[in-house]
Amino acid sequence: NRIALQRLDLEPDDRLLEVGFGHGRTLAAAALQVTKGRLAGIDPSTVMLDIARRRNAKVLRTDRMTLILGASGRLPFGDGSFNKLLSVHTIYFWPSPERDLAEIHRVMETGGRLVIGFRPGEDAGFARDFPPEIYHIRSIAEVERLVSTAGFSDVDTMTRQMGAGQMAWTCARKAL
Repeated sequence: NRIALQRLDLEPDDRLLEVGFGHGRTLAAAALQVTKGRLAGIDPSTVMLDIARRRNAKVLRTDRMTLILGASGRLPFGDGSFNKLLSVHTIYFWPSPERDLAEIHRVMETGGRLVIGFRPGEDAGFARDFPPEIYHIRSIAEVERLVSTAGFSDVDTMTRQMGAGQMAWTCARKAL
């Protein structure tokens, strides 16, 4: 998540959405950089929502952050609401990634930056360990194609060995 935040190149006045905020640590770290802008997160788990709300209680009280229960296939935000968007370890759970990426594209402003972090299908050990009826493990090429098809440009993926596995971060901009 630290690398994903670095790839976003956050600025104090950014408007950041995290899709699948989980424990809320990444939004807490982002709040230290986005000091004048707004932060928002959406996650389908009530348990994670409660954990993230406790972890980010101070920032939530300042009204700079919003945490919402929901899913990436139906984002409750207006068109062009965000200039930065982050999603780490969530693309596995998108049975229709075209729909999720279309929603992400809709809520981003033109020129906005997207970072998707994931364990790629090229990491054979990871793909083998997770049931395919729950986890949709995708290759780097497939993720890049999905992101491009959704209307993003400047698609680029960085990979790094992380322990015994591999991690990938696909970055893109909403096309002008």
